[in-house]
Amino acid sequence: THFNEMLHADGVTISHICDADEERGSQRSTQIEKAQGSRPEFKTDLRRILDVPSVDFVTIATPNHWHALGGIWAMQAGKDAYIEKPVCHNIAEGTALIAAARKYDKMCQVGTQCRSSQAVIDAVSFMNAGGIGDVKFARGLCYKRRKSIGPLGDYPIPGNVDFNLWSGPAPYTNPKVTREQFHYDWHWQRLYGNGDLGNQGPHQTDIARWGLGLDSHPISVISYGGRLGYQAERDDSSYVDAGDTANTEVSIYDYGDKCIVFETRGLSVNDSSDDELNRLFDSTEGNKVGVVFYGSQGYVVQRQYDYCIAFDKDFNMIKEFKGSGDHFGNFVAACRSRDQKALNADVREGHLSAAISHLGNISYYLGEKNHA
Repeated sequence: THFNEMLHADGVTISHICDADEERGSQRSTQIEKAQGSRPEFKTDLRRILDVPSVDFVTIATPNHWHALGGIWAMQAGKDAYIEKPVCHNIAEGTALIAAARKYDKMCQVGTQCRSSQAVIDAVSFMNAGGIGDVKFARGLCYKRRKSIGPLGDYPIPGNVDFNLWSGPAPYTNPKVTREQFHYDWHWQRLYGNGDLGNQGPHQTDIARWGLGLDSHPISVISYGGRLGYQAERDDSSYVDAGDTANTEVSIYDYGDKCIVFETRGLSVNDSSDDELNRLFDSTEGNKVGVVFYGSQGYVVQRQYDYCIAFDKDFNMIKEFKGSGDHFGNFVAACRSRDQKALNADVREGHLSAAISHLGNISYYLGEKNHA
């Protein structure tokens, strides 16, 4: 996605590609060469790219455990940074990223692209104007089927991967690779990822926090759930999945007079018995990924990145909101204007929303209520 956005951005040339997987990096370089006419230089070590004076900004779409360090290094080297969500792997990293952006006066945009979605912008404005009355509660949903990632085991490091560079700030485990699919499934191992609460979640929790006008961490958090169902699916009570993040989780965030709830449902998403959600999403089957705002006079539902809808209390549609946006273009424009306030998703906003995921996971891992 980052490559496609950059290739369509006015006046932007992709000069370098960095990937700890040499095969994937070379493939990307070839794809980009065909699209833009010049081949980006490929490196496996980000530091060698940051040494290049002509590089103006970097975009970071690594595993989560690399997000903050890569962004901080980039800004220390005089580059602006666009960082995928979650902007950090833990709360301390988010604080450090904000400090770096302010210290070095760099643009640091987070990939929560709904901040640039016209549909969501208009829906939030509608709520702020009293469109559904008093709004105190938002419910984020990640009802998305996630299958088992295979048994916990001892797997080979792919020969084309520099595992030292891939691991970066993450500690080595013994064995070093415990999942069958090396790429992507790191999302479900907490040393590298944050589960779906930290994968899909930051999009929805960011919208929820934005719509409710919340500009701080919650007062307290409680999460409950587990990595459930895979033993039953395999009919094997001794099965141990390689993932250690929750596939089923409910997190409740107390902000005093307002509240956010985020729900992860990674097992069956069909035959839903939740009549309210079935009406609001117009479906009893399949994924439900979005946000529901509950007002005293109705609901606003974010169904897609470019589509929201408002209902009255009887579930009658009263207004639709449509339109996408150019989130990456917003970042490029801010890089040129040197105005951090022009960013639609400045690093501080990304940090506050990522922290919702991190606090929820902390509560889940500890098994107790967590006070921020």
